[in-house]
Amino acid sequence: MTTNTSTPLRDDMRFYMPVKQLILLGKPGGLEYWIVPCPLGARPDSYDALRQFLESLVAYMSRELGCSHESFIALSRKADPSAKFLFAENARHWNPETGLGVLPHQPPPRMIRAADVSDLDPENLPQVMHTLFRVKKAGNVRLNAMTTMLGTGSGLQILSRLDGTKLLNALKDEHLELIEDPLYRIFPWYVPLLDKAALDEPLIPRTIEVTRRITLYIRESPEDGGVLIISSEPLTGLVEQFGCKQLDYGKNPQWTLEGIPS
Repeated sequence: MTTNTSTPLRDDMRFYMPVKQLILLGKPGGLEYWIVPCPLGARPDSYDALRQFLESLVAYMSRELGCSHESFIALSRKADPSAKFLFAENARHWNPETGLGVLPHQPPPRMIRAADVSDLDPENLPQVMHTLFRVKKAGNVRLNAMTTMLGTGSGLQILSRLDGTKLLNALKDEHLELIEDPLYRIFPWYVPLLDKAALDEPLIPRTIEVTRRITLYIRESPEDGGVLIISSEPLTGLVEQFGCKQLDYGKNPQWTLEGIPS
């Protein structure tokens, strides 16, 4: 495994904080919901164990379950500043395509209206536009994009037993059922942006709808302070197969990624 960085580690002034904790947060609606607490902008080798774990997880789902892999990048204001640099440096290899991310637990995106200015209830306000870039080149290129952007708070991976094109078409149809503003109906694809708030039990119907075709969902979520992993398949035995060691057996059991072979 190689660490994706153009700066030699010996000359890298960023802090080193190894990411090694994996926590099972719950099983809402039959989904397994995990988080890996993860700082943004640490030295690239801080994410080595997580990088290897995610590579193993994606490879297993692709090889053993026949899942398609779609990889996305969100260059939001919450991302680490290095995200734009890494994206610009690699975009020619990834052939990115612009689409839209949608928070399923918030009102659908639309243009701000005059009435919104006087609306004192933030829950009634439309969500802002969440532009995403899809890595159009397939295979190992999508894995490369995932591992390169890891730690910047911008990566999103979706794996499904459906062919990637069929999955994106289905997700587009589901999202356009609610999105009415013409400006927000022009994108080639739409994908859900899941965070802790979207996974509160009981799951709302929209979250259930947009996740029912997804086998594995991995999102770097700066607002949640880590990498979210959501799976329709049980992962406990699998993470131990990958070398993770369980450290805590309480309500939210924990594993360490330190046993992951490099």
